[in-house]
Amino acid sequence: MNIEILNLTDLLNNSQVLYSADFTGEYEAPADLLENLLENSNSGEKFIDGLIFLQKNDINSYTIIDGTKRIISFSLLLHAICECCKLTENQSLTDNIKQNYLFNDNNTKLQLSGKNKVIYEKLVKYEKLTEEEKNNPMFKTLHEFWAKIKMNNISIEFLLNIAKQVKAMVCVYENFEVKNRDLYQYLNCNNKNLDEIALIYDFLKEQSELNHWNELKELFEKADMTRKFRYFFVDYLTIQKNGIVPKENEIYMSFKHYYLKALKSGKNSAELFEELKNSANHYIKISTANFENKEIKKRIQTIKDNNMYITFPYLLEITDEYMNKKMSEKTYCEMLDNVILFVAEQRSGNYESIINYANLQNNSNL
Repeated sequence: MNIEILNLTDLLNNSQVLYSADFTGEYEAPADLLENLLENSNSGEKFIDGLIFLQKNDINSYTIIDGTKRIISFSLLLHAICECCKLTENQSLTDNIKQNYLFNDNNTKLQLSGKNKVIYEKLVKYEKLTEEEKNNPMFKTLHEFWAKIKMNNISIEFLLNIAKQVKAMVCVYENFEVKNRDLYQYLNCNNKNLDEIALIYDFLKEQSELNHWNELKELFEKADMTRKFRYFFVDYLTIQKNGIVPKENEIYMSFKHYYLKALKSGKNSAELFEELKNSANHYIKISTANFENKEIKKRIQTIKDNNMYITFPYLLEITDEYMNKKMSEKTYCEMLDNVILFVAEQRSGNYESIINYANLQNNSNL
């Protein structure tokens, strides 16, 4: 690995293409780049925070392992300068910025994936966005840049000169013994916006398991519960780890270890995903209180209404027993009553009844 200090404009100018890794998640605007540049316009050196990690593919072609959002923001600032150039009819400067920093022939130098790709390319190619797409942080970031430049009457030449001074610490490597995905997770382990579902997706793509993954994800999409997908993994992995709840930003690593350990023990991927889908169906059933039995439905709804989500790993276990006819309706109702009672007592300050619901499946005789 080589770490260099590079001007971001030089990095863009000398690159034919910069690919984003699939696991970096959707764009979220970092700190106000333009505001920071203006505040530090008189300082000697201007740096973007944090290291940027690039894997070199071939000559002038790189994959951004970490730093995608920072490079997107910088590219959007350059595009905002282009938009403002139109007001001054400075076409030559616009062409210069596009040719050197934003485009390689007719293709964008920055090649993103998924929704990021659609929005970014529409913006820099002046294509019309839908009303929903206008809610994307990229659109908002670009127009905040543009509005700030216009409202403060900032000189385009002055701003471009500052942009050309922006530096970053860039780590470039070709081969590395650690997977790019694992490196990204390590670098972002304290980032509250880390998209661990994207990391799991990338891992399973590597395992050629996207068909199983898509079937699992589709269950949550059909139930309009996509936002609960991550929480399902937390609760499912809590069961697999004997009641130990995965720490924040360790869901991907926990799943990876669970998956590889299961395969090593002799379980095949089809069996593993069948268990996942069964648990997912139970999770959706509990989350929507979708039970025909009115007494069960009433108790599950009480648990939901009182936000007793800490009990979900236990509920998944006993619901599996109930759905597989290993537990009677009466016993199931009694165990749901115990859940409601114990949580209520804990919340009232009766710590004598504190129970670890993540680990309660190991004592289902309560």
